[in-house]
Amino acid sequence: MNEEDHIKVISTQEGTDLKTVFTLLGQGLESISKELQINESGFQSDEHFGNITTYLENMGTGLEAKSTLLLPKLSKALTPKQMETFAMRSGVLIRGSGSTERGSPAGPGGAWDVQFVSAQRMGKTEVELVQKMIDGVDAIVQVEMAIEKGEALDDALGKNANILDL
Repeated sequence: MNEEDHIKVISTQEGTDLKTVFTLLGQGLESISKELQINESGFQSDEHFGNITTYLENMGTGLEAKSTLLLPKLSKALTPKQMETFAMRSGVLIRGSGSTERGSPAGPGGAWDVQFVSAQRMGKTEVELVQKMIDGVDAIVQVEMAIEKGEALDDALGKNANILDL
C-alpha cells in the first residue's frame, strides 16, 4: 500500500518544445488544485520539504520528467556503462528506452530515455529541474551531432573522453 503516489498527471508531446509541455502540465495541476480547494482539500506540502508524497523518491517537487532521444552514433560508440557515466556527468540519468534497469542497452534505433536524478528534487523548483534536464540533454545531443559531422569520438566528448577507459 502507498508504494506509488495517488495521482499522476502526465503532459506529453512529440518534438523538442519542453516549455510547452511544462506549461500544459502547470495548467493541468492548477485546474486540479482549484477543484480540490472547492472541495476543501488540496495537495499536501511543507515549506522545507516541498510536496509531500507517498513515494519518497518524489518528495520535493514531485516532478518527474523524461525525454526520449535517438542517439545512433553514441549508441554504437559507447557501452551502456559509458553512456550512463557521460549522462551523469551531464546531470541526468539515461536508460535504454523502455527499460528501468541500469546498464540497459539502447532501444530500437539508438533510443534512450533521459531524466533528471531523483536526489536532485529536494530544494529545487520545477523550473530548475526542467532546466537541468534541458542542459543535460543538450550536452548529450551536442556530442551526437559532432560525431555525425565526422568528429572523432574522444574530441567530441572533450573533457569526458576519459569515460572511454571504463
